[in-house]
Amino acid sequence: MRIAFAHYSSADDISGVTSWLIQLALYLKGEGCSVAILLLDLCEPGETSPLELALRQGGIEIFKSPPTGSLHKDVNATLAFLNTWRPDVFLPQCKAPHFVAAAIAGRCGLPWGFTLHSDDPDYWAIAESLSPQKHGGQTICISKHIQAELSKKGGESQAVVIPCGVSIPATTTHYSTHPFRVVYSGRLWEHQKRASLVVESLIRACQRSEAIKATLIGDGYSRQACEQQVLDAGLADRISFSGRLPFAGVQKILLQSQAILLMSDFEGLPVALLEAMAAGVVPVVRAIPSGIPEVVRHRDTGLLVSDDPEQAAAALGLLADDPAFWQRCSAASRQLVKERFSSDHCHRQWLALVRQLQATSKPHFPIKGLHGVRLSKLSPLLKAGYRRSLPWDSLRLRQRFSTRLAKLKGLVKEQLKPQA
Repeated sequence: MRIAFAHYSSADDISGVTSWLIQLALYLKGEGCSVAILLLDLCEPGETSPLELALRQGGIEIFKSPPTGSLHKDVNATLAFLNTWRPDVFLPQCKAPHFVAAAIAGRCGLPWGFTLHSDDPDYWAIAESLSPQKHGGQTICISKHIQAELSKKGGESQAVVIPCGVSIPATTTHYSTHPFRVVYSGRLWEHQKRASLVVESLIRACQRSEAIKATLIGDGYSRQACEQQVLDAGLADRISFSGRLPFAGVQKILLQSQAILLMSDFEGLPVALLEAMAAGVVPVVRAIPSGIPEVVRHRDTGLLVSDDPEQAAAALGLLADDPAFWQRCSAASRQLVKERFSSDHCHRQWLALVRQLQATSKPHFPIKGLHGVRLSKLSPLLKAGYRRSLPWDSLRLRQRFSTRLAKLKGLVKEQLKPQA
C-alpha cells in the first residue's frame, strides 16, 4: 500500500499536528506501507526542519515544493507530486493547496483523508468548501466534540473519530513542593494560544505561592513580549523560557513537572496536553468548547478554569498545596491517556482506516485540471495566504493583527466582568 502525506516544512515548527504526523508516518512505514510526503517548504535557505530530519531518518521519501505565491500553481505542484508518486491513499494536512489537490484527485478516484485537527476556522472552511464526502474523501475528527460540531454544521455524516495518540513513558512524574513545577508547551502566539494570558496566570500563581516555578517550552512571535511581562513582574528567576526543544527535551521537563497550564481560545485535542497527562502531569486547562473536556474531567483528571488568570493561579495553588489531591489527579490522568489515547491504540485505528480507503482506490493518473473544483468558489480563508505576493510579510501581518485583536478581546472581557 502506497500512502502519501502532504504538510509544510518550517525550521521553527513545534506544532502538535507535526508531532502526530511524524509518529503516524513512521508507524505506517513500520507496518509495511510505502510512505512519501510532499512538503511546502517554508524554510530559509540552508535550514532544515525537524520534521524533515525525523522522516528522512525513518526512511520516508521526501518531496519538496517552494511556495509560489499562487494558489493555482501550488495546487498544480501538488498534483504533479501525486502523478509522479502515484499513491493509493492521500493524507494532506494543514495547507490549502494540498486540500484542493486532494479534492481534485478524489474526483479522479484517489481516496483521501481530511483530518479535522481543531476548531480553527480554516478547518471549517475546508470542510465547507471541499466536502470530502462529495470529493471522494473521508473526514477524520480528532475528538467527539469536533464530530458533533461537524454534524451541527451539516457536515459529513460518515465522519469517524480517531484521536491523536501519544506514547506512554515508562516512568511518571512525582509530587514535589520545592519547587512545584508548572509547564506550558506549545507555540508562543497570542492567536489561539493566548500566550500573554498564560504568562499572566503564571505570574499570579508565583505571587500566590513561593513554591511554584514555571517553564514555557516553545517559541513564537509573542515570546519577546512574554519575556518582558516576566521581567516587569520581577520573576525571571522563577519563570523561564526554554525555546524549542526536541521530543526528548520536552519529555525530560514533563517528567520533572507537576502541572501543565493551557489557556487557549480554541483547540482540538492538544497533543502537548496528552503527552503531559501520559507522564502524570496534572492539567489546569481553560474550559473551552473542544475535545479537552473529553480528557480533563474537573477534579478527577485535572482542573478546568475560566479565562480569569486569578482562577487559573488558584487552581495551580490548590494542586501545589494538596499532595493527596495532586496524586489522585496525576494517577487518573495518566491512566485515562493510557487506556484511550495511546499511540498504539490510535495508530491501529489509522491503519484500519487507510486499508479501508485503499480498498476503494481507483485513481486515474495522470490527474489534470481542476475537475469540478472552482478556486473562485473557495472560502476566502483558504485564499488568505495568497493575497500578497510575499507570503512571509503576509504571515507576519496576520500574526500581529491576531495578537492585537486577542489582547483587545481580553481587555473588553475584563471590563465587562461584574464588579465585586
